[in-house]
Amino acid sequence: MSLENNSYVDFLKWKSLANWQIPKDVVKEVSALNPLCGDEVKLYYLENEDGSLQIQAVSGESCSICSASVGFLFRNQNKFKKEFIPNYLKERKNFLEGMESSLFGDKEELSFLESVKFHPSRHRCALLPWQTLLKIIEVNHDPRT
Repeated sequence: MSLENNSYVDFLKWKSLANWQIPKDVVKEVSALNPLCGDEVKLYYLENEDGSLQIQAVSGESCSICSASVGFLFRNQNKFKKEFIPNYLKERKNFLEGMESSLFGDKEELSFLESVKFHPSRHRCALLPWQTLLKIIEVNHDPRT
């Protein structure tokens, strides 16, 4: 399977899984930039009382692969326990590198990652949203303050 097998419509559909409207409510935000291509991802989130994170919205300018990956991240918005965040990135990275991975049952995301797998130059595009999520626990503060 190659990137060409996924139609532009698929990438738009996956991108549309996310809320791309910047929230008006007070939320924390974190951003990351891929300096090689200029992709930028911002995540707007809330920390729940139980320590989990809820992604409220996303923004940024990025290629279709990165935007589709943001859509998959957003679709899981209520499932982010801080202690598992490093694993979310690691498992996707392992999958893309052809290593054993305990990746999830989301067949659409697996199809997406499978199409990116054979294009190593695009791995950073697919992983940037998950690296941005990881920055939340690494930075653990609101960059706007």
